[in-house]
Amino acid sequence: MGIALFFGILSITVFYVFHLMAEPFDSRNAEEIILKQAGDSEKTVSIKDRHNIAVLLDTFNKGKRMKKKTAHHLPSPAYHGYISMTGTHRVHFTVWLKKDEAVILKEEEGTYFVLQQREKDALLGELQKRDAAGVPFSGSRFVCQNVF
Repeated sequence: MGIALFFGILSITVFYVFHLMAEPFDSRNAEEIILKQAGDSEKTVSIKDRHNIAVLLDTFNKGKRMKKKTAHHLPSPAYHGYISMTGTHRVHFTVWLKKDEAVILKEEEGTYFVLQQREKDALLGELQKRDAAGVPFSGSRFVCQNVF
């Protein structure tokens, strides 16, 4: 009886640890990422290139889980967006920018992830590459369109 209980607890623990280590944003099935600046902005960024999707989601996946209690002290969000998966499934998320970090909320799970300064800079670099002087994103890695 004790051995069965031990192996049962061990298997649950292993499953739980693997669940925590899994990437929260799956880039394998992602077909497109849509980002819109929060507020009144009409500018929407659509990322369709598989390599750029993987780069952005790898940046998202570097975030560490954050307690919900801490997340209530966030300013207004900077971006809203979603990841289109194969079929009709969409993973919605919200991004907040703070002075030295960024926070991402994966809305379907209600889980917050914190990106440190380096990851925040990488995220902003990807988003702002084609946004210089309000130039449309067409003809580049990003495609600008009104989606929301």
